[in-house]
Amino acid sequence: MKTAYVTLVCGGDAYVPGAEVLGRSLGATGTDRPRIAMVTADVSESAIRRLERQGWSPRLVEPIPNPRGDGDLLLPRFRNVFTKLRAWELEEVDKAVFLDADTLVLQRIDELFDHPEPAAASDFFLPDHFSSGTLVLEPSRRTLDRMLAALPTTDTYDGGDQGFLNSFFGDWWGMSRDHRLPVTYNLAHFIYQFVLHHDHLTERVLPEIKVVHYILQKPWLAHPTLAGGAGIWWRTYFDGHPEEDASWKRRLHAMEDYTFERFLEAVGA
Repeated sequence: MKTAYVTLVCGGDAYVPGAEVLGRSLGATGTDRPRIAMVTADVSESAIRRLERQGWSPRLVEPIPNPRGDGDLLLPRFRNVFTKLRAWELEEVDKAVFLDADTLVLQRIDELFDHPEPAAASDFFLPDHFSSGTLVLEPSRRTLDRMLAALPTTDTYDGGDQGFLNSFFGDWWGMSRDHRLPVTYNLAHFIYQFVLHHDHLTERVLPEIKVVHYILQKPWLAHPTLAGGAGIWWRTYFDGHPEEDASWKRRLHAMEDYTFERFLEAVGA
C-alpha cells in the first residue's frame, strides 16, 4: 500500500512556518513515509524551497474557492480551506494522512495508515463531530467529484472544510471504532499546556499525546501567544532555523506559556 503524509499551504506564504515545523516534527519521529505539501500558485518560490528543506515534496494544486461569501465566513482564513479537498486527487497513493499546517507531531503516527477513511478525532467543541486537522483519507478522483458537486448545497456548521466534511461523511459518529481516533491525535494546544501544568496529568497523559493542534493562536502569527504551546513550537522551529535562534527568544516564548499557566491558576483550573 502506497501512503503519504499530506498538508496544504495556500493563500500566500503565511502558513509556511507552520508547515515547516510540521515537516520537521514528522521527520523527528523517524517515519520514512513520503510527505506531500499541496501548494497553490500564490505561494512563493522561496517558500517552496523552505518546505523542501523540511522534507516536503511540493505539489501545485488549483484552489477551491469557498462558495460562501466573505461575509459568511467564521474566520477570514476559511476563504481558502476547501482546497484541502484536493488531497483526494493524490491517486498515486492508496491512503493519506492529512495534517493541517498548524499541527505539531510529537510521536511517530505511522499506525494511522492502518485506519479506514474517514478516521479522525472528535472536534474539541462538538465531540460528536470530527476535527479535520488530522484526517485519514483514501484518495479518489471519484470521491472528489462527488464532493465538488455537493459543495454549493451542503451544510457546513463552521463555514469551512470541517463542517462540510462532517456533512459529507454524516454517519462518522456511528461508524466502527477504527474511524474514531483518540483525541491525543489532535489535541488542542491549550489542553496540551494544561497537561504540562498538572504533574499528575503530565505523568499519565503526556506520553500518550501524538499531535498538538494550534486551533486558536498560531505561534508564528500571534505576538504574544497566550494560549499555550508556544515553547515546544518555537523549539522545533529554531531547530530548523538556527540562524534565528537566540536564548532570549526561547525565554520569551517560555514566558508566554508561563503566563497561560498563571491564568489557569487564577481561574482555579
